Amino acid sequence: WTLEMVDTKSPCAGISNWKASTNTTGGTPGRKNSVDAVNNDGTAPQLKRAYTTDNTTIILVFDEPVDSLIGATVSNYTIDGGLTLVSATTLAPLFNTVQLRTGTALAANTVYTITASNIRDCKGNSIGNANVAKVGLPADAAPGEWIINEILFNPRSNAFDYVEFYNNSNKIFDASKLYIANRNSSGLVSSIKALSPVPFLCFPGDYIVETENADNLSLQYLVKSPDNVLIISSPPSFPDDEGTVVALNFQGNVIDEVRYKDDWHFKLIDNDEGVALERIDPDAPSQNAANWTSAASTAGYGTPTYQNSQYKRIQTI
Repeated sequence: WTLEMVDTKSPCAGISNWKASTNTTGGTPGRKNSVDAVNNDGTAPQLKRAYTTDNTTIILVFDEPVDSLIGATVSNYTIDGGLTLVSATTLAPLFNTVQLRTGTALAANTVYTITASNIRDCKGNSIGNANVAKVGLPADAAPGEWIINEILFNPRSNAFDYVEFYNNSNKIFDASKLYIANRNSSGLVSSIKALSPVPFLCFPGDYIVETENADNLSLQYLVKSPDNVLIISSPPSFPDDEGTVVALNFQGNVIDEVRYKDDWHFKLIDNDEGVALERIDPDAPSQNAANWTSAASTAGYGTPTYQNSQYKRIQTI
């Protein structure tokens, strides 16, 4: 089945202007597209996120292509922290990213805020309030800094596993250089998958969730920060009775690990299907069963992308 453009008068509209062919043959080569229609794009562009490629280069990611000339106007962007921006370039071929260069280098372990103004898409829709993004220089994670915070290993029927990570540090991490894995029957780290195929910055205090299906996750639980859900195709498997979740850094070192068991759930729960296992204290040991319990029923049995329903600080555990 081919992808067909909806409105040929809006060739730069991006994802909203493409649909799967509805022709019974699967495509319409040499003929008018089966999905041909007027695409009335009235949606303003949004600045979704930003990342760095070096200490003076920042990439802004918008949710759709932007007007390339307006995107390349450096006066349309501001950054805090005493930095100045010296150039802006709208990047081909999709024109949904803009490269900014700073006059001085970004400092380590510092979170900067970028604001985009006057940005428009190809239909002339002007950016609204979704025009701010955080950025900074990522570092490599060490044990205790990037932790496994919540595990759903026994999902409801027609649902999917998820694992939530928490940035328990003052550092910035890049999800494309962080990995999730399990251990095979021989006890070896196995099924290693990067959390993101592209740069994705995780800031201090962020809750980042990996799952196979983000839309399904939102049907099952309240997801307060949908942009912090990362999709992994064919993620590591986590059995319903017991298993191991492993977090690795860019060097391939294990920085957190949880060998969970289903009996870690609250004892009075008759059926733990669809009930996430939550870490109680981020600073308490990962492998202590007393530091894990079932997500509260009042929170819908799971809290992906925000603080655990059972969170509390424990002096000694």
